[in-house]
Amino acid sequence: METNKECENVVDDWTEYPMTLRPKHIEKIMKMSQKKTYEFLGAAPFHVAKAGRELYISKLVFRNWLEGTNLDIFNKEESKA
Repeated sequence: METNKECENVVDDWTEYPMTLRPKHIEKIMKMSQKKTYEFLGAAPFHVAKAGRELYISKLVFRNWLEGTNLDIFNKEESKA
C-alpha cells in the first residue's frame, strides 16, 4: 500500500499542466491506459465538463480530489459577499 509521501509525489510540478485538464493529462498523472481513463472519467467522483464529445476537468478540482485536500482559490470572506 502506498504511503502519503508516495501519493504526494504523483505530480512533481502542477505548473506544467493547464488550468483545464484534458483526458490525456489525467492519463499521464494517473498512469492509466486511454481506455481506463475514459472509463474512470465516465463515473468520476468529481465534476467533468462535457462539450460535445470533449471532456474538460478543472485542475484545482482534480488536484483537490487526488490529494484529498480542499484548496480554495477564493477567500472565504469574498465568497460570502
